[in-house]
Amino acid sequence: MGTFVLALHSHLPYARGAGRWPHGEEWVHEAVLGTYLPLLVLLHDLRDAGVPYRIVIGLTPILIEQLADHDINVRTLEYIDDQVVRAEKDHRRFTEAGDRAHAELAEFYVGSYSRLREAYRTRFAHDLVGAFADLAKTGQVEILTSAATHGYLPLLDRSSVEAQLRIGRRSSRRLTDIDPTGIWLPECAYAPGLEKTLAANGITHFFTDAALLPGHARPAGDIRRRRGQSELGRWAPQEERVQVTDASTTSSDVELLRPYYVADSDVVAIARHERVSSQVWSAFTGYPGDAQYREFHRKDTTSGLRYWRVTSVHKGLGEKEEYSPDRAAERARDHARHFVQVVRDELSGRSSDGRDPLLAVTFDSELFGHWWFEGVDWLGLVLRELTESDVRVATAAEYLEREPPNARVALSEGSWGKNNDHSTWLNEGTAWMWDELGRLARDMDGLRANPPRNDPFRERAARQAVRELLLAQSSDWPFLVTTGQAADYAVERFRSHAHRFHRAAALARDGDATEDEVELRSLELADNPFPDAGLADFKS
Repeated sequence: MGTFVLALHSHLPYARGAGRWPHGEEWVHEAVLGTYLPLLVLLHDLRDAGVPYRIVIGLTPILIEQLADHDINVRTLEYIDDQVVRAEKDHRRFTEAGDRAHAELAEFYVGSYSRLREAYRTRFAHDLVGAFADLAKTGQVEILTSAATHGYLPLLDRSSVEAQLRIGRRSSRRLTDIDPTGIWLPECAYAPGLEKTLAANGITHFFTDAALLPGHARPAGDIRRRRGQSELGRWAPQEERVQVTDASTTSSDVELLRPYYVADSDVVAIARHERVSSQVWSAFTGYPGDAQYREFHRKDTTSGLRYWRVTSVHKGLGEKEEYSPDRAAERARDHARHFVQVVRDELSGRSSDGRDPLLAVTFDSELFGHWWFEGVDWLGLVLRELTESDVRVATAAEYLEREPPNARVALSEGSWGKNNDHSTWLNEGTAWMWDELGRLARDMDGLRANPPRNDPFRERAARQAVRELLLAQSSDWPFLVTTGQAADYAVERFRSHAHRFHRAAALARDGDATEDEVELRSLELADNPFPDAGLADFKS
């Protein structure tokens, strides 16, 4: 009937040692317990049961650097222990109060969290990155790499784009022992010419928002050039930008159910299918908003655990009704069956050219389990039903090896963000960040032009400056400012990395091991990802 590819994008901001609740490292702990552990248990169980599933999972380098960090692992286990204790105390409290319904739900949490803790300790031995890699090595999972710190590539200078890609792929290789050829572009952000740099860094394919395909949306606004940020234009000149390089492919017949070579490169773009993805993503009709599913936003005032269901999106938090795991599980089964039927309907009769149609959907991993509590169970049901259906389930790499594209297309510049342009990341509230990043990049150019030589201390400082610039370039900071989710925190984090860059760069130029060792060690202890990153990575 056709091929279905399901891709999950896993990413969290760099939060190691940078505060706890409500913003900071607890983001990682919550995602481990809510998403990554349940997902890994599911995928390993399906493999052990002989289910021939396939799934694509993007793991950003900055995420796996944190998941592999010893200090984060220690504090994650402390967090899981605390959640078990909270559930046990709730069970006693509700039992003593004669509240049987809440006592049973607290007992459900005790069992669930205890099993996940045991999986973390024993089954995966605290090594979640290794657990993902193990699934990739046996063929069930294709791992995608990404830019090192999820930098927003179209707005960065060329040297930084090169460094983000070079260091990111190397980090993925080092931590997973796998050499990924697919990439998740941060924020699905693309600009013409980027495909050439991807190809130069060994990347063969990426996922994109369907709105960037010709004929599927109005062209994305080029806010960067209107603001004079022309770095990308310098290395992707206008005259090199092709419109459509295959005469048979026009704006009117670009289809979603096929991959395309991008411009005149050998890099392939796979578009997310909007209608099928919206079965989950839609704010109005998406599955996670069902009345029976657990309400994320209402917490018990004593323990912080969640005991209520969505009930209705029109009801206030105080009006939510009690949550029932059994009723929610039944709805997950209904929604899994519905989703599989939607996939089959979309693929049926869509192979007019004799080729195997491709339907791809993409989601954030953290939606499943963390935000949508039942989402991991739903995902498992979908994978089981699809493998038993007449739909072929594959990774992107498997499909492209079997059915390479026969057409080319010019993607519009843009992203998945508002209006499919760059404005979610570059706007009046965040322009100062990009101005500062431009200054930092110029400072890096100067440091690279006159690197420290034969001085181990200054060479260490230069490597630390590289780390701090990468961390400052994270797309998370302007995103959090624009959305208002954690604006003050994001500004503080951005400024701290910029400040640490300046200090490390100063030490790389004029530092003295005798006088400045304590300062450099404090910087290295604060921010330690990408141990093999260096000035040479910024060479374009």
